[in-house]
Amino acid sequence: MNDSGDGEARWAPLGRALLDYHHGATEAVLTVHSNLWEDEPTRVEEFYRPMEVELPEIERRALALCRGRVLDLGAGAGRHVLELQRTGREVVAVDVNRDAIEVMHDRGVRDARIGDIDATGTEKFDTILLMMHGIGLVGDLGGLEAFLDRARRRLRPNGQVLCDSADLSIVLPETWEEFGGHDNPEGRYLGEVIFRLSYGEMEGAPYPWLFVDAQTFERVAEAADFSFTVEARGARGAYLARLIRT
Repeated sequence: MNDSGDGEARWAPLGRALLDYHHGATEAVLTVHSNLWEDEPTRVEEFYRPMEVELPEIERRALALCRGRVLDLGAGAGRHVLELQRTGREVVAVDVNRDAIEVMHDRGVRDARIGDIDATGTEKFDTILLMMHGIGLVGDLGGLEAFLDRARRRLRPNGQVLCDSADLSIVLPETWEEFGGHDNPEGRYLGEVIFRLSYGEMEGAPYPWLFVDAQTFERVAEAADFSFTVEARGARGAYLARLIRT
């Protein structure tokens, strides 16, 4: 999960959209393109998360499980950080996009840093939080293994990773069957998707994204010396995972 080098090319449309929304363009729309389904025009409000709009149950559950010092990776517009600050948590927010950092500072996030997990140097945390399917930033299953190795070194004893993902065998059952499920002869995994963002005339660079089913996630987590539990489930195959350093 090292997105700091090319993050600007990938995330510039999202950063600009968040900044525009923050400055009053509340009807702004961002388009999400992928290699698995049709283009999805999406209101920027869904990424910005105004404080008056209640968070989904999975996200509320994740925030309730946070403990100790928290690192929010891919913090975006900072909604989760603001909720944690309000309950007295010490939180470090990290995002690769400078516009997102500006929005977070303006909304009241106390410690927002540009970069990825390495922006925290050798600092230790009790909780690493990646919401809105933020674990997808690892890109693929190999990236998930590498990320968990880095996360383990950032966590204090008994520290935890809280993240949500989705099982595409539930979201796209017909595609999953055509693909061959877990027994794909090419050794590929359906949850490894290519996305691209566009906003107005801004075109972002393509980027890999991972949706990982709970069974596969548990296998990878246990190999990396984490216990794994599903703490909540939502619509369209979504679930909240809790990984505790063992």
